[in-house]
Amino acid sequence: MTETMPQQDDSRLKKTVIQLRNVHVTYKNSSQESLTGFTLNVRKGEFVILTGKSGCGKTTVTRLTNSLIPNFFDAELQGEVLVAGLNIKTASIRDISRRVGSVFQDPRSQFFTLHVGSELAFPSENYGIERCTMQAKIKKTVQDLTLNGLMTKSIFALSSGEKQKIAVASVYALEPELYVLDEPSANLDSVGTDQLRDILRTLKDKGHTVIVSEHKLAYLEDLADRVVFMENGQAQEDFSGKDFFAKPGQWFRDRGLRFAGKAGRLAEVKTLHQQEGNQLPYLQATAVSFGYNRGKSILDNISLSAYCGEIIGIMGKNGAGKSTLIRVLMGLERQKRGDILIQGKTAGREARIQNSFYVMQDVDYQLFAPSVWEEMLLGCKAFPDITERAEQCLRFFQLEAYKETHPASLSGGQKQRLAIALACMRNAKLLFLDEPTSGLDGENMIKVSRIIRTLAQEGRCIFVISHDQEFAASTFDKILYLTEDGKLTGYDGNNHK
Repeated sequence: MTETMPQQDDSRLKKTVIQLRNVHVTYKNSSQESLTGFTLNVRKGEFVILTGKSGCGKTTVTRLTNSLIPNFFDAELQGEVLVAGLNIKTASIRDISRRVGSVFQDPRSQFFTLHVGSELAFPSENYGIERCTMQAKIKKTVQDLTLNGLMTKSIFALSSGEKQKIAVASVYALEPELYVLDEPSANLDSVGTDQLRDILRTLKDKGHTVIVSEHKLAYLEDLADRVVFMENGQAQEDFSGKDFFAKPGQWFRDRGLRFAGKAGRLAEVKTLHQQEGNQLPYLQATAVSFGYNRGKSILDNISLSAYCGEIIGIMGKNGAGKSTLIRVLMGLERQKRGDILIQGKTAGREARIQNSFYVMQDVDYQLFAPSVWEEMLLGCKAFPDITERAEQCLRFFQLEAYKETHPASLSGGQKQRLAIALACMRNAKLLFLDEPTSGLDGENMIKVSRIIRTLAQEGRCIFVISHDQEFAASTFDKILYLTEDGKLTGYDGNNHK
């Protein structure tokens, strides 16, 4: 392993808080090791990024660090794993969780209450911390992490960035020795990512040890002490943060990583109502509005036209209503006002659903079969080369080795690729994708872009929700921006947050 450790005068004097020695991990029902002879040492106060292609094993490292392996995930573990002086094979998860604060990709998965104030108190209450001590720690947490404006809010009223902030804060109040975050920016827009970076900077400035598994790297440039590049379950290279982020763009592309430089603006922006000659739009929406019950309208007087072969990007802040918009367009929600037409004729909900395929942001909700192969064939109409097409899709997305694997055992990026492979298996004319590059590395982001363009060339009409500037610049023909008041505008290069 090539190692270019950052030179710090006191680095050898600092306590080692994470030590993995020759670790091998194999998940149940998997024929491949997730980690193969993996070794890593992390000293107190270090900010370490784990990165690499999807499936390289970085999530498994985080699961070892917070002892989800072996306590929750059924996996064979060999080698030594010491965290904050505890052996995860023998220590209780209660003892580990007091020392390790975990923040997951979807913060909703770790919330237990309905309001911010009670959520911050819950972990301390769970450990039986005395009331006066708990209140003092919560007060310090609010002050340190600048949470005053959120304390009276409902969890459901928070933006995605604010939810991640509260997820960090809920463990911060327990004063753990280290923090482990697994792809925390995957579902965040640029505002949420900025909020996440600020709170991570606070943790670093206060001397906390931080481990982040991540594909999106640029926002961490000024924070990383070390970056560990993983491949095939091994730590291939270990860089100082400065050396890693100084690499040229081609270096990242050669390794299938996201480019770690500052994201540029989208180079070409087309107008909202682009003229396509005399071609009839495949899908039209005219003055469409939508809201739940008697609440405030989420969509307000939306009009758009979409053509066969066109890829339309939908961008906007978290919570603006982008997912609601595509659910209305495909017929999963009924609009309150306005008309939606297919090929010039009014189309009811059932007709739109029959012509649509939806790749959800949280793909766990649409994976049902006991194996990847059965998932590929589930619900497909039989045709002569169906198995050949399924094989081609699995090879393209590098999933052929997982044919007999249960989809729930896949990594987040692998699940995302499987969901898009399912879209390739269907013949729906309308294709809707909600954050399809969430959890994807650079190589698979390019593959997704390429397959979406191929599907468009087959004559499909495609809508894609995304916060991913890099992906949008290489994929979209037209960009629609949904504002927080439910209006649809053209993308002008400035309103991309």
